[in-house]
Amino acid sequence: MRRSLYFTLALVVAFSSSILYYFQNLEPTVVIDGVTWRQVLYWDFKEGLYPKGWGNYSIAEGKLQIEDPTGEESVYFLPLTHGGNFVLETKVKLIQGHHPVYAAAQLLTRDSSKQNYESGLVLLPELDQAIVRHMADRTDYVYRAFEINMSIEYGEWYFMRLMVLNGRMRAFVDGNEVYDSNSSFPVTTYGEPHLAVRYGVAAFEYVRILTIP
Repeated sequence: MRRSLYFTLALVVAFSSSILYYFQNLEPTVVIDGVTWRQVLYWDFKEGLYPKGWGNYSIAEGKLQIEDPTGEESVYFLPLTHGGNFVLETKVKLIQGHHPVYAAAQLLTRDSSKQNYESGLVLLPELDQAIVRHMADRTDYVYRAFEINMSIEYGEWYFMRLMVLNGRMRAFVDGNEVYDSNSSFPVTTYGEPHLAVRYGVAAFEYVRILTIP
């Protein structure tokens, strides 16, 4: 009887531990504009480089630093495949530009090195502008630069968010919506989300990717 009781208690403890582990390791969800998203990637660069990430980069003072002095565009890729409904987020500080061309800090995702599909949000300091792009099957459905009614300066941190839901593209800077396509465009499965810099130096604090559960 006592052995049976001990066995039952052991099973209960083991089951409780497994349930606790399960709930502790569930990927967190986030509600944005009434839509529930599942976080599939979060990486703070104070932990170092993202596992198996690749590209042109360094870690400086706990941030991912990317520099491009020539306009070739320096890129840091994150190994993750995600669907056509997604949210990309980062926090970026443009450190300097290589004049006479202004720097550009970029948050993007694409299908693969074939670049048949690509979506992105770009910040342009001094010009106080952003660029949004949505390319599908090599066709640019959106590719435009516009003023965002806020100052983008070197040495300051900015929150960037790019959202694509049911083909509709929206972009946010510091929580303010700066672009809404109001139309739906073709999407695909994306395999190469990335951060990039052109004609300058920028530091990235973290990167986060959300998808629909």
